[in-house]
Amino acid sequence: MSENSNTETDQRQFWQMAIEAWQAGGLSVRQFCKQEGLSEPSFYNWRRRLKESADTPPDCGTDSSPETFIQVSLSGGSASGVEFVLSSGHTLRIPAGVDRQTLVTVFSALGEAGLC
Repeated sequence: MSENSNTETDQRQFWQMAIEAWQAGGLSVRQFCKQEGLSEPSFYNWRRRLKESADTPPDCGTDSSPETFIQVSLSGGSASGVEFVLSSGHTLRIPAGVDRQTLVTVFSALGEAGLC
């Protein structure tokens, strides 16, 4: 991954957290940006960009059907579950015994959040 891609990912994560904090806080955009020392035009730009990327279908191997999951066999009968490293760099640990619908829900949410 190039340095520019890394910077873009870092900025995306920063702005996602900032926008979530603004939504939870109840301030106007202007008040929030002033309080946090953020550029108001940048805030609006990132809010638009993140909304647009959330509106595009996720590319997590989850299209409209849950049959896009691949079957995985673990040797040794591991009872500890499975670990995924997402394209965003985040690690997702899923304990053994999780049902299929829960996995579908988790991966859909990850896709919507742009984390994979």
